Amino acid sequence: MTRLSETDIIKYILKIQLNFENAYRFNSDFERGLLIESWLDILGKYPKEVCDTAVNNALSKAKFAPRLGDITEEIKFILNAKNKTDEELWSELEEIKYRVYEISRYLSYQQHYANAMLKLNKIYNDLSEELKTYLVNVSGMIAFSELSAEQLPFEKNRFFKNISSIRKRNEERIAAQTFMENANKKLIDNKDKK
Repeated sequence: MTRLSETDIIKYILKIQLNFENAYRFNSDFERGLLIESWLDILGKYPKEVCDTAVNNALSKAKFAPRLGDITEEIKFILNAKNKTDEELWSELEEIKYRVYEISRYLSYQQHYANAMLKLNKIYNDLSEELKTYLVNVSGMIAFSELSAEQLPFEKNRFFKNISSIRKRNEERIAAQTFMENANKKLIDNKDKK
């Protein structure tokens, strides 16, 4: 994964200017620098390869000069293409249900407890982030595995009702973490310059 640089942002803006003659005209170097800085702040959290593709996709669809929002929409589309659908996530949950149930039965035996917990932690850690958030922890995963056949359809409805808000919460958490990392990096860079 290559990090995005200021030079990459300048290339994106130039590409748009070349394709749309009235796009991004600057009255001063300050305006130009501010535009580049804002694009770098927003796009800097994504891999360069994804941004390159997103800019080209936005250009190929655009009737007017693409704005930063158009490019971030393309980025989200590209990144979400590899994400599992709601149905795939539910299938993943159903797939682990019986295995988790069988392993969790060994938690009652002191001599098997540590080994069973290792296996359960491995299963939980291998789940997608959405499922980890949904189940909360290993105990939640065990509780899910103990649902009866009669309870499962109700849980499925609850899952489909909540999964979109879980995804949104995860995206917001990642965005906040990235923002804080970038802010800390800028602070460190500014201290080093002084």
